[in-house]
Amino acid sequence: MFGHRIALFTLFGLEVRANTSWVLLAVLVFWSLATGFFPARLPGLAVPVYWTLGLVGMLGVFFSLLFHEFAHSLVARAKGMEINGITLFLFGGAAEMTSEPPTPRIEFEVAIAGPLASLALFLGFGLLAGLLAQTPLPEYLSALFGYLSLINLILAIFNMFPGFPLDGGRVLRAWLWHRRGDLLSATLTASRMGQGFGLTLVLIGFWTLLSVGALGGLWWILIGIFVIGVARAAYEQTALRVTFEGTPIRRFMAEHPVSVSPDMLLSTFIEDHAFRDHFSAYPVMENDRLIGRVRTRDVKQIAREDWTQQTLRRIMTPLEDDQLAHPEDDAQQVLDKMQRSHSGQIIVADGDRVIGIVTLADLLNHLALKRDLEA
Repeated sequence: MFGHRIALFTLFGLEVRANTSWVLLAVLVFWSLATGFFPARLPGLAVPVYWTLGLVGMLGVFFSLLFHEFAHSLVARAKGMEINGITLFLFGGAAEMTSEPPTPRIEFEVAIAGPLASLALFLGFGLLAGLLAQTPLPEYLSALFGYLSLINLILAIFNMFPGFPLDGGRVLRAWLWHRRGDLLSATLTASRMGQGFGLTLVLIGFWTLLSVGALGGLWWILIGIFVIGVARAAYEQTALRVTFEGTPIRRFMAEHPVSVSPDMLLSTFIEDHAFRDHFSAYPVMENDRLIGRVRTRDVKQIAREDWTQQTLRRIMTPLEDDQLAHPEDDAQQVLDKMQRSHSGQIIVADGDRVIGIVTLADLLNHLALKRDLEA
């Protein structure tokens, strides 16, 4: 979802990262404040003052987003959930939770923490702006904190729309989950609400572009497309977890997988297996013991004219933990392992004995069949 990320710092044991798209948001906020908002709000100041206010305002927005996401993360962690960190990206930020909340109540408490934190900043910055306005200090200080107060109010209100991926969507899901007793059904409703909200933003953006010609319309279109995509992905992710969590991976594996010997010639491997089976990788067995795996693409390491002399032992690699699973391992944990290692295949083994193989395609096909049968 987030693409390439840069680690910024660690606070309260949580690593804060920035997606490269965050740079664009930071520049847009900085530029719009320095050349638009503050010159219109405070005419007659020196140009360096506007640029300084723009920089400080951008940092204030950065702080406000982090404060919002830290509220989610710290509450989630206090409730026993694991948090991988916080990522800032073009349209805001996200606390990366490794699993769904275990109960509707925890879902509600984690979701509402962000907007409440933003409302607290709204009141705090607003009070500070009001106090500064009563002092002989420069007017731009009061205007700066007034802007940050307004931003946090907008952040709280916008996030409370009842649709995924916004906080209000999670609050809605918690309520529906509590009433229906069905996490997947509640997620589907919240996801559809989020997609509808995203589509509305896209239509507003097009209307703005066509009627007013403002470039801001393009911004609404981009946000709307992003909301639609994340809302769909949220449902897909929940569907995966509901389907696979708590179920042993042996339920989904293919038994008696094709294996190869380390002494097999590369030419034999290509002709008898790669061109016929079309598998991306194979377990390597010696004396009925699992000793490694070989990937079909690794054959390219050896010159073609040497395929009739070289064996698989030359290109096989030992198995690592992220390439192995025990037959009783939780299927969702195995899926998470696939995603972390960017691998489409996991060997299921008990010690050095191969039990089966499971692929990402196997899991997705099972999910598609389940949906089709239950539709």
